[in-house]
Amino acid sequence: MIYKETAGLSHLNSVRDGSFKLGLGIGCDLDKHLRYKHSNLVVMAGHANVGKTLSILYYFVCIAKKYDLKLAVFSSENEIGSIKDDIISLFTGQKIPDLSLSDFEYAHYWLNEHFKFFDADNFFVENKRLMNFRDILSQTNDLPNTHDFKPDALIIDPYNSLGRVDEIKGNTHEYDYAVMAELRIWCKTNRKSCYILAHGNTEALRKQHPKGHDYEGYSVPLMSSDIEGGGKFVNRCDDFVVIHRYTDHKTEWMKTEWHIKKVKNTKTGGKPTFKENPIILEAKANLLGFRIYTKEQAFAEPEQSIDPMSESIEEKKEPKPLPLNTDFDNSVEIAKVSLTNEEIDRELKELGVEMKPTKFVK
Repeated sequence: MIYKETAGLSHLNSVRDGSFKLGLGIGCDLDKHLRYKHSNLVVMAGHANVGKTLSILYYFVCIAKKYDLKLAVFSSENEIGSIKDDIISLFTGQKIPDLSLSDFEYAHYWLNEHFKFFDADNFFVENKRLMNFRDILSQTNDLPNTHDFKPDALIIDPYNSLGRVDEIKGNTHEYDYAVMAELRIWCKTNRKSCYILAHGNTEALRKQHPKGHDYEGYSVPLMSSDIEGGGKFVNRCDDFVVIHRYTDHKTEWMKTEWHIKKVKNTKTGGKPTFKENPIILEAKANLLGFRIYTKEQAFAEPEQSIDPMSESIEEKKEPKPLPLNTDFDNSVEIAKVSLTNEEIDRELKELGVEMKPTKFVK
């Protein structure tokens, strides 16, 4: 089958007339490197317990709040109550016990309007097997009919918890390639994005920063090939993101790094980050949000950062100079008391000040 001659013409015309649009941003430094794009297949990988789920939930709460997008979520390793707790806290900027009843009810309503969650446990009980990617895609397509919910994106967290599709033959390597190919086609034909979360392989867990490095002895962020299953995932996806956090570092534990390793289409926005300059999502108190900035150097505070949920720039506070005292005339320097009378007369003449002798009246 060959594309029609008019295929892609709408894209070319949009470039020609200036109506070509960038992907969606959330209003911070992350937008320079990663944008939400309809039909994109995105892989996000990192070690266990580095904050992948929370930081990604925050990203999608920002997207949903800013653009009214809807998301279908498969998350087999996190309890539904815990996920909803995180989303409500990130959305409101408050812990649930601190919310009024009306604020809690509205936040819960907003959550249900923008997120739907697959019940993997109940699926296993009913079908005596794990959900596979085809089950998820089928149910995602059915959501408009079954739940009056039309999702814009699908999140799979994590990939290695999915069951296998028996109809797809071959070894694990060939199977993963087939899955990524089907997911990519599903994204393009349905104009829905898909975000896959994945872990690093066992060898990657052993890698540490060398002696003399700022983070000597701490785990190294994943390379693209360190994901479980190898380089096929970065080969097949549109965007590839590595998420890392120095969880046992006494000052850096609250900073989650997003390394953007691949952006297939930079014309619609985004580009890879430099190796030493990832995007930092620094957790706010009680994990109620993040302030986001580009890392310039290790341990350094940024000049400014932003929490997209509050849409306010937090500038680094520098001491302000004291205001001038306008009660004094500063146009003439005051002579030092150590000067002699002759030196005072000479400096006054240079300044154009004429001193007349004082007459004393008896």
